[in-house]
Amino acid sequence: MPRGIRIDLISYTASFRVPWSVGHQLTLSVPPLSTIYGIISSAAGRLVQPSEIEWLAFRFSHKGITSDLEAIVTFDRAQIISTPSPKTRNVIEREFLFYPRLTLYLPPVWQTFFDRPRRALLLGRTQDLAAVDHISEVELEEISEGEVEGVLLPREIVFSQQGVPCSIYSLPIAFTEDPNRHPLGVAIFGVVARPFFIKAPGWLVKDNERNWTIPIYRWEWIGDVIGRTAGQVV
Repeated sequence: MPRGIRIDLISYTASFRVPWSVGHQLTLSVPPLSTIYGIISSAAGRLVQPSEIEWLAFRFSHKGITSDLEAIVTFDRAQIISTPSPKTRNVIEREFLFYPRLTLYLPPVWQTFFDRPRRALLLGRTQDLAAVDHISEVELEEISEGEVEGVLLPREIVFSQQGVPCSIYSLPIAFTEDPNRHPLGVAIFGVVARPFFIKAPGWLVKDNERNWTIPIYRWEWIGDVIGRTAGQVV
């Protein structure tokens, strides 16, 4: 059984941009793995490589979804090392989630970074500022089936059974640190927003205190995806 920590993050808003949406920017109802690695990096105050994390799991919930108009100012630079300058201003409609809660599970060694985060924790954009609500020790039970909700499922699970109520997206695993931010890996995931019973031996763990079933992402799988898809465009 994986022993770890359970970190509850809360915010007023959250937004996880759907990769292909242009103009009217849509949001995913569950954050991609790249957002999770970004949050961990912010807490640590440095770029955390996926290979540094033995395993992780997470569950996401929110109170609703709406949209608002937002002014977008684009910047341009003559060279990568040049100082950016404003170029254009545009108004778009953007979806966002309100009163979100992200519950993140990690090995115990990562607790010290969330006790005192080095940088701002964000659930999406810079205005989606999050706070650590609670941290506790947890023991996760490995199970082969259960009801999931508010999770991200890899295609290995989604395509192995019928009727999974999810939206399918090609999403980044993580990004590089350079200004152009190239994806380290890309995979197909199913975003599961409502309860559904699945069978996925080797993939599921249970938080018995909260009666939650969640998928666990181990470095072995993450590393394989990165090795096969590094540099692909989302």
